Amino acid sequence: MLIHSILAHEFKGLLYIMSASLMFLIITPKFMFAHYRRKLLFIFILILLTCFYIGYEDIDPLLYGLHLTPVSLALAALFEGLLPGICTWLAFNLCTLLYLQIYSIPTIIGSTMMLAAGLILHYKQVLQSTYLKIFLMSLLLITVYLAGYLFFFDQWDQVQGVEVVIAVIGTYLSSMYVSYIYHHVKNQERMREELFRAEKYQVIGQLAASISHEIRNPLTTAQGFLQLMNRKNLTPEQIQTYRNYAASGIEQANSIITDYLNYAKPTVEVARPLYVQEELDTVVPMVSPLCLLSKVEVVVQHLSQKPMYIMGESKKFQQSLLNIMKNAVESMPDGGTLKVTTWSDNEGVHIHIKDTGVGMSDYQIKRIGMPFYTTKEKGTGLGLMVVISLVKSMNGTISYYSRPDEGTTCVLQYKQVHL
Repeated sequence: MLIHSILAHEFKGLLYIMSASLMFLIITPKFMFAHYRRKLLFIFILILLTCFYIGYEDIDPLLYGLHLTPVSLALAALFEGLLPGICTWLAFNLCTLLYLQIYSIPTIIGSTMMLAAGLILHYKQVLQSTYLKIFLMSLLLITVYLAGYLFFFDQWDQVQGVEVVIAVIGTYLSSMYVSYIYHHVKNQERMREELFRAEKYQVIGQLAASISHEIRNPLTTAQGFLQLMNRKNLTPEQIQTYRNYAASGIEQANSIITDYLNYAKPTVEVARPLYVQEELDTVVPMVSPLCLLSKVEVVVQHLSQKPMYIMGESKKFQQSLLNIMKNAVESMPDGGTLKVTTWSDNEGVHIHIKDTGVGMSDYQIKRIGMPFYTTKEKGTGLGLMVVISLVKSMNGTISYYSRPDEGTTCVLQYKQVHL
């Protein structure tokens, strides 16, 4: 019965430790780039489970000092460093002082020795260590703690030797198991971080290569026509034609650079309330000449009678609408109807821009916003990337619904501002 009782207490304590570890490791990848958040989360989980353990469990003083304290402190100091290690040290020693006074001195001495050793190993060894070294360091920390604890333990008349032996064996086994699980999950997390960075650098490289390619083409064209202008016996008309083509190539390259800069820095500098109906009515005349040439009819409907306001920058909001409407017109080479509808409800301000053009497949919709992906012959895809960034910078959302040969609907939604 004695062995069963000790094992039950140790297993229960191990479950608490594993619960804290898994909670921490499952949640923290979302904050992997905010170091201080990881530490605060560790402390929060520690406080939560400590209060739960003290409030709902029967505490065995010997097992609390010989098992739960060293296993938990070794985990915190060895893997998480200074702040979690100190907080864990404080939590267990405060609990010992408040509830297990007679065991306070050996616990404080043993845990202090362990904390110092664990922090030294953490900053010098753990970050680049294999599991074998982690395993040996865990055993070393447990040994340091037990040496300090048992040396100053003076309540031998209240415990049995077999209790201490079983507790110590369970402590070593628990430490080995917890260290293995924690090291394995931390290693997976580190691999995910490396993969994320590799993918990020790959995207940056592809974007840089694509930009170089897109800029080189118009500049090469401009260079070719400038070289042609050096030929002899050219008529004034030919020189003017070559000059126009060269200028056109330079303007196209400049447009690509401008779109890229807008995409790279889409923040709204001066946010103010924007009257949506008025902003849209300002954009429609800008796209009207293109609609006239493309035989496209523009229909604008404001379903909400009351003025609708959103926060943003007028120029960039108009830029987003103009780009979307221009793309819609260009998708109707044989003419059609461009319908713009606005309304507001409890979810915010809605703007639907619908065309009757060629439409898009599911594959094309999924690739919208990718660098230099476009369905237009002379497009670069950067314009829509800029639109998506601008919409997000104004706390809005953008989505597309389309089917081949049935047209496309662009849906914009913004948070409404009540004046």
